[in-house]
Amino acid sequence: MLSEVTVSPNPYMRHSGYNESSGEHKLKFSKLPTECEINIYTISGEFVTTIKHDDPFDGNEFWDLRNGRGDQIAPGLYIYVVETPGGDKKVDKFAVVR
Repeated sequence: MLSEVTVSPNPYMRHSGYNESSGEHKLKFSKLPTECEINIYTISGEFVTTIKHDDPFDGNEFWDLRNGRGDQIAPGLYIYVVETPGGDKKVDKFAVVR
């Protein structure tokens, strides 16, 4: 099931207009398992943030492209790790372009 997890848009283009309203920029994680944690890292391995997902009906989670301190992330390549409570993991990447 984790193999079906996707991120969109990828690459994320800051001025794309995809799934955005004025002043809001979001990345969408889709086809998530009912319960999981998404950890996001820079390509150099620096931790950015954690998103917790726990919803039996909706397999989507949106991220506002901000780190744990609330700052906008820089453009670049990012790694995300989706992990279930049972220890199953999916590691993949996405890009942010300004």
